[in-house]
Amino acid sequence: MIITENLLKLKLKNDQPVIGTWSIISSPIVVEILALSGFDFLIMDMEHGIYDQTALDACIRACEAADCAPIVRVPGIDPSAAQWALDMGAHGIVVPQVGNAATAAMAIEMTKFAPDGTRGYNPFTRVAGYAAPGSNQVGKLRNDFGLASVIVENQTALNELDAILAIEDLDMVYVGAYDLSIALGYEGDTKHPAVCQVLDQTVARVRSAGKIAGLMVRSKEDVAKAIKLGARFLVYSVDTSILLEAGKDAVAAFTQGVSDAR
Repeated sequence: MIITENLLKLKLKNDQPVIGTWSIISSPIVVEILALSGFDFLIMDMEHGIYDQTALDACIRACEAADCAPIVRVPGIDPSAAQWALDMGAHGIVVPQVGNAATAAMAIEMTKFAPDGTRGYNPFTRVAGYAAPGSNQVGKLRNDFGLASVIVENQTALNELDAILAIEDLDMVYVGAYDLSIALGYEGDTKHPAVCQVLDQTVARVRSAGKIAGLMVRSKEDVAKAIKLGARFLVYSVDTSILLEAGKDAVAAFTQGVSDAR
């Protein structure tokens, strides 16, 4: 399957909300099942997930084959991990724990070929169709193909948010509620009013700067609120949580059925 246009980026460019989930289970079967459920994208998580190069390659293929955009969260400012993901055909990169505008700029540069960045070029990889095309600016190789994004999740990044948002090739800023709740002293309580206020204000600033804002959502109420705030890149839960909750629901239904039968 030869893909030349990033449909996820096109939807976001047209201000269309998109929904995906975090993938920390490095199974192409699980990835394929989730992709077939109708998600716009899945984020293969190399920061918290169990992903090596082999698993990443298989999961990117499974995701893409099910018409779902494979996005990769690299472990940090890690040019090698970004190189692997992009050569394997990822539709975008999410870089966590950027501490300031300088590291955010480095995060974007490692996704671009020179003169815009520092990405290495090999025309015999999957992203190039193994075919040595005559240019590194065709199809998925184009510097503007992938979704280039960072996660704002610490106080120093908040302090430099305006400078981060001024980075020209930055497409999306994901606002990391969990890490921000820790950084702000609320120990993982993402629903604390003070945390919610920071999240709301940050999304508004991202939106005002003309960038795409991303948020995690856990319910239809969260989705409605996030869209009203201006977020368009919505990440629903995590694959492990989705499986756990589905299992709990099944057990609860069984327990209720047994009770009703007595």
